[in-house]
Amino acid sequence: MSSNSLRETTDARAAQARLDALGTARSTDAIAERAELLRVLGRIDEAFATAEESYRLAFFTGDREQVTLARLRRARVLQDKGNLERALADVKACRQAAHTEGWGEVEASALYQQASVLVDMGKLEDARVAVSELIQLRVAQDAPAEQLALLNSALEDIMRRMLIEPS
Repeated sequence: MSSNSLRETTDARAAQARLDALGTARSTDAIAERAELLRVLGRIDEAFATAEESYRLAFFTGDREQVTLARLRRARVLQDKGNLERALADVKACRQAAHTEGWGEVEASALYQQASVLVDMGKLEDARVAVSELIQLRVAQDAPAEQLALLNSALEDIMRRMLIEPS
């Protein structure tokens, strides 16, 4: 698989230290954070089980925005597991829910994740469209110039790949 410029970089030592600090905390926030930390540390099976637990907990105790965030978190783990079709379906549903509810930051996160999944799927034209839409959204949200520059760089990377990789 080619590199995906939309994937985050991770400080594994800091992630492990934070995971250790969380210990066995059982709050909704702690479980959500644990799922993300396990994912970035490459412990995908544990991350998936924890993301599922986080989703169930949010579903039964959280508001709709928390459920959407938990589903988006699970989609990131699914992407890392290579279950790209399911990840894309979850991300699209999260994006739609966030758009409908007016949760701008959640919508931006979902759109970013959608673009990342599409890059992993090799659907570069769709990824280009998603990043372009994300840039428009973030401009409307008055995002910092540094963030817009990073998104523009990711868009350029996708467009370069479109020129050299067969569709």
